[in-house]
Amino acid sequence: MCIVYAAPQGLPYVDSSLFEHICQEVGEAMSLSGVLLAGDFNARTGTNTDFIDCNQLANVLLVPQAIEDTLPNDMLERQNRDTVTAGWHHEFLDLCRTAGLFILNGRTPGDISGEYTCLSNKGFSTVDYFLTIAD
Repeated sequence: MCIVYAAPQGLPYVDSSLFEHICQEVGEAMSLSGVLLAGDFNARTGTNTDFIDCNQLANVLLVPQAIEDTLPNDMLERQNRDTVTAGWHHEFLDLCRTAGLFILNGRTPGDISGEYTCLSNKGFSTVDYFLTIAD
């Protein structure tokens, strides 16, 4: 289990390689056991997918036979009330796709609708996530 805090982009002390480091650590942890990441990633992902759809990839690459979808059959489509993309969203979703992690927010009992995780006088957003492997 790893707790993560990604400082907002643009601050002078921000390490832009944070997500690369997390991906390396996840790779090492997967060889030992399961992986669970939780924290404030300062990434508003909107409704973008957190996995590579191999069927769509096969169509783009003009592969004659369909490739199995990487989303497990019993995995629910992710819901997110926050439809905005901002912050570290590219890096965060790349981490998910590269490391084979799935966002639990908006997919699990108790949060099936993808509720907001940050409520402030500036508005509502989803920047805090739980991630794990499909197994």
